[in-house]
Amino acid sequence: MIVYAEYYFLHNLLANYMILKTTSRIVNNNFSKYRAFTGGFIGALYCMVYFIPSLMFLYNILMKIIFALFIVFISFEYKGIKEYLKILMTFYIVNIFLAGSIFYIVYCTGIGYSKVSLVLIYAIYFIVSSGFFNNFHKIIKMLNVFKDLKNDITVKIEDRKVVFNTLMDTGNLLKDPVSQDPVMIVDVKKLEDVLPQELVYIDYSVMNFKKVDYLMSKLSKTISSRFRVIPYKVVGNEDGLLIGIKADYIEIQGHKKGNIILGLSNLNSDDMNEYDAIINPNFI
Repeated sequence: MIVYAEYYFLHNLLANYMILKTTSRIVNNNFSKYRAFTGGFIGALYCMVYFIPSLMFLYNILMKIIFALFIVFISFEYKGIKEYLKILMTFYIVNIFLAGSIFYIVYCTGIGYSKVSLVLIYAIYFIVSSGFFNNFHKIIKMLNVFKDLKNDITVKIEDRKVVFNTLMDTGNLLKDPVSQDPVMIVDVKKLEDVLPQELVYIDYSVMNFKKVDYLMSKLSKTISSRFRVIPYKVVGNEDGLLIGIKADYIEIQGHKKGNIILGLSNLNSDDMNEYDAIINPNFI
């Protein structure tokens, strides 16, 4: 069998790049095309040892591990050894899955290795590039809400920061109909040092446009620019209105997220004294 070195190199460069891109998506790591290309290029160079018999000693298990460590080191950004090891393990799992799938298909069908691997590479590209992987990831997170039902979330509004003890609720799927920003339901009394009293000491269980107009007239220009009115429907209330305030960002589990709206509510009742905000698992 004739193997052309240039095609072999390009084939491995593409495969390595897609494996790195898939790994990045799985671990939710910032993807840099340049870093991934560099890592893929190094991996493709390593594969060229196949054409140099005097360097075949580089194919032993120890050297393969060293090259894998180096490729992950070059290709990703990470904060500490724990995150690095997480990326490394995911990188190995993706490689094992791809290699095992190729071997199985080649063994069962007799189709050539190059054709099978290219088809799988493009299949991975389609899955990673489409919304399928994102939706799958969201489903996995929703199925694992029992792991972290409660979290502390820091909310920043202008120069103030407020910490909320939040409860996850898969039923909270509210979004601003205009911006499509997700809504986090919060106890308004936690924001009494941030918002004017006109927004803090009122009953949010009954809201209408007349009340909204009154509240708008009491707000400063700074706060009014953050003001949102969000319609919603629940059983027994087909025309509900929720008052929202846009936060600068929220910080949860060490990660900052922008474009979040705080839906103001009176959560801190006698039977709800263990948390003061409700979020959807997709925030995590």
